[in-house]
Amino acid sequence: MKYYILLVLTTITMGVVSAQQKNIDTITKIKVEEKVKLPFGELNQDKLVGAVDVIKADALSHTSDYNVESALAGQAPGLIISKGNGAPGFDTTWMKVRGLSRGGNSDSPLIVIDGIANRSLSSIALDEVESIQVLKDVTAKMLYGSKAANGVLMVTTKRGYNGTKKVSFFVESGFKSATVLPEYLNSADYATLYNQARINDGLDPVYTDQQISDYRNNPSPLNPDVDYNSEFLKNNASFTRFNAELIGGDDKTKYFLNLGYIREDGLEKLRSQDFNRLNIRSNLDYQVNKSVSMFLDIAGRMDIWDRANINNNEFFNSLSSHRPNDYALYVGDYGDTDNLGWSPRVATNLVGELTRSGYVKTNNYYAQTNLGLNIDLSSITSGLSIGGYVTFDFYNNVGLGKSLQYSRVDPITETRIGTDVLTGSESRMGDDTRQNLGIVGTLDYNKSWGKNDLQINFSALQQTLIRKSTLDGPTTQQDDKNMNFGGRVNYTFNNKYTVEGTASYMGSDKFTKANRWGLFGAGGLGWIISNENFLKNSSAVNFLKLKGSFGVMGYDNSFDYLLYRDFYVANGNLRTGPKNAVQEFGWRAGQIGNTNLTFEKSREFNIGVEASLFNNKVAIEANYFNEYRYDMPAVLNNALPDFTGELKPIGNFNEVSNTGVDFFVRYKEHIGDFNFSIGTNVIFSKAVNEVFDELNEYAHLNRTGQATDAIFGWQADGLYQNEAEIIADNVTSSYGEIIPGDVRLLNIVNDKGDNVIDQFDRKIIGNSFPRTHYALNLDLEYKGFQLFVIGQGVSGVDRFLNTSYYWNVGENKYSNYASGAAVPGSVAGASSPRLTSLSQSHSYRNSSYWLTNGAFFKIRTMELSYNFDENVSSKIGANNLKLFVRGNDLITISDIKDSDPENMNAGINAYPMYKTISLGLKLTY
Repeated sequence: MKYYILLVLTTITMGVVSAQQKNIDTITKIKVEEKVKLPFGELNQDKLVGAVDVIKADALSHTSDYNVESALAGQAPGLIISKGNGAPGFDTTWMKVRGLSRGGNSDSPLIVIDGIANRSLSSIALDEVESIQVLKDVTAKMLYGSKAANGVLMVTTKRGYNGTKKVSFFVESGFKSATVLPEYLNSADYATLYNQARINDGLDPVYTDQQISDYRNNPSPLNPDVDYNSEFLKNNASFTRFNAELIGGDDKTKYFLNLGYIREDGLEKLRSQDFNRLNIRSNLDYQVNKSVSMFLDIAGRMDIWDRANINNNEFFNSLSSHRPNDYALYVGDYGDTDNLGWSPRVATNLVGELTRSGYVKTNNYYAQTNLGLNIDLSSITSGLSIGGYVTFDFYNNVGLGKSLQYSRVDPITETRIGTDVLTGSESRMGDDTRQNLGIVGTLDYNKSWGKNDLQINFSALQQTLIRKSTLDGPTTQQDDKNMNFGGRVNYTFNNKYTVEGTASYMGSDKFTKANRWGLFGAGGLGWIISNENFLKNSSAVNFLKLKGSFGVMGYDNSFDYLLYRDFYVANGNLRTGPKNAVQEFGWRAGQIGNTNLTFEKSREFNIGVEASLFNNKVAIEANYFNEYRYDMPAVLNNALPDFTGELKPIGNFNEVSNTGVDFFVRYKEHIGDFNFSIGTNVIFSKAVNEVFDELNEYAHLNRTGQATDAIFGWQADGLYQNEAEIIADNVTSSYGEIIPGDVRLLNIVNDKGDNVIDQFDRKIIGNSFPRTHYALNLDLEYKGFQLFVIGQGVSGVDRFLNTSYYWNVGENKYSNYASGAAVPGSVAGASSPRLTSLSQSHSYRNSSYWLTNGAFFKIRTMELSYNFDENVSSKIGANNLKLFVRGNDLITISDIKDSDPENMNAGINAYPMYKTISLGLKLTY
């Protein structure tokens, strides 16, 4: 197959080059100036046969999010963004291109910055970005090789230009507050409900009426009542951004220089963490002579965190797990800050963790360099050029700090627990490095003659990612190496008909030498219908194109290294020899290698339409896509019989299909001084397990043929109202005794006549990944005023209410949600099952009772700005002055009220999601 791909590409190339020598017609070609950047080249928009979303810098300039990932939310139909939490300096955003391309397992797209992969979006500043191309179909992403099958985010940073020098300054300051924070019961209410939970379980209550009264009316070190959120969280965190930019050049030298600074604090009242970021970038282009040009890009960033010796997750886990009556913050005289309280249940004291356990200072250093050369060979052959560049990136994470100890006092026995060690030596708490080495070579040929337009791009790419850690002694991960040789031929006839072929010869060192290389290819067609005679003079249709592509590409990022080798691991020891003085070690197989492992494959089909209508007021693009992954790696637990042994190898086995539609529509209008644009982008996708390694006793538990994000759980039918209903159902549970107030789980498997609710009674009850992602975009301008809004939402998704906020079981802290729990004998109207003091419970399982609609809509970005006219800005020597007020994630519409529907654990075991309000200005000279 691979030889046929090469033959087709060679034939296309030779044929069209030959045709240009024979056809010297002088037909004027309709120019389309809009360029779309592609791997190692660019094409006019009308000649594009693939699916590419373009996000320009201006669309990203209205947000207060300083991380590129989160700023992309709602910007493109094929790009799915889901925010995680608001921890200072971190961006926990999840990104996918066109949904669950691999069924939800490692679907992240490849990030390419200025032509080099193995870079992260977190390594660059938002103000450095010129544009981002979302490469969605197989022809667009093919040339990036064996890591690109999940889609590509191709980032291009800003460069200088031949023109007047421009200097701009930007400053913004604001605050962030949690979208939702969990609310918990006080000590008296907790004790009352915990007593009820024990009674429900047939146990005696542990809190007396007097204790409960003291909790409510007379809190003390012996009867504490601590509101942890109030004691340890501020209402908001503050942040400040500053950016300075210089851009310009002449016909010989072009330059871009950017300097940025960000500061943000945390929500902690005691020893709030402090985050600072400084970034700098210099992109320089130099024309050596008429034929030779060079460029040098240097970028650096430094991130600095200063916090207590407790990480973000530990801090919020403590807030949501330390019960209000566990311990008083201080003992002795109430409020005595010298002596911290203690509880045997949690052992720590959150005041001590924040102020007396030490500190951690973490520094992240990023450095990126590109050095390149381009040579115009038109003197040899018109339209021919070659180029290349080398890159070296460096990343280092260093953590320094002190781990100290603090004592606590048991208020009952008045004994001191632990020892105060509040001074000590600073030690290294983290030291990781990454080096990214790359070299790229390109050969380009562009020629237009008569009715023909030809563009040929060849590229060679080699990259190595080196990772090391020196914290616990030098350790080195396997170097990540990949190589790719690729080619793209794009030919257009009469400015109407386009044919394109792409191929990649992919190399990966994750397989044996026999399987290390794979040749893959794709092709596409485009038809500019609006240039046909029957539409050429249409006043309604300005541009109309039908396009399609099909191809297969390899993928190796789903494989670990050395899976083709057998490994043995130590397994126990024995002693032999005189007096058993000799110790011998036993060995067992740790991995069964598979020498036949090869690339995972992605077979992709895309058909789309692009249109510009009604004097270019309406823009439309719609694409249908069908991706089929096969030869996906899976541990062959069931595909191989048990007599082959308990340890099974990994093989190319599973298959997943992912189909869907993405589209956008935008309408823009100009009426006097009023300009407006309104648009929407939508993607619908669904992934299905076509082949899945499994062997289940019952067909309803099979994942084969089902959506990859299917949620398996028990089907529930409300709560048992009384004992009579339990007797009538005649069921028992593997998960505890059933009493009134428990969830009624349906017994769907009864072939053995045992009437037991167990794991075999689970079935598909929902799906965890949104079927539809959509965004609404609004841009209004009137006499210097501008209102910019992006709203983003999801639908067709289910969420479990199964966090510790909703499941008030065992020794957990109780949230306000526990107040609506059923009480045996008074079940009607209850909003949750009866409470239990046991960790194992029939009701608190993933059943449809706890499943709810996870759809939501958020106002992601809103900016109101005013651009002063030149008469005002010139008085301060500026060409432009812009003032603005901004907000991010200001409004959330959802059926889920007590948690953020985008991340149900935010604020419980991680930083909460944020809503942001800020003020700022931008000056341009």
